[in-house]
Amino acid sequence: MLIRIILYAVIIYLVMRFVTRFVMPVFQVTRTVQSKMREMQEQMEKMQHQEEAKSHARQKPIEGDYIDFEEVK
Repeated sequence: MLIRIILYAVIIYLVMRFVTRFVMPVFQVTRTVQSKMREMQEQMEKMQHQEEAKSHARQKPIEGDYIDFEEVK
């Protein structure tokens, strides 16, 4: 009877040790990596929107500022 209790205690200890040293850190790393990836994706989208706004601003010709060039000899 005492041996069974000791055996169960050792098994429970080993399982808890495995969970705290391996499983928990894996979940934490996964969560951290996902949040960093989401952050990077948001930054990339923001940069793309800024680039699109700049390219639209450059493409619009300014009317009235064009001067016809004539070559003088």
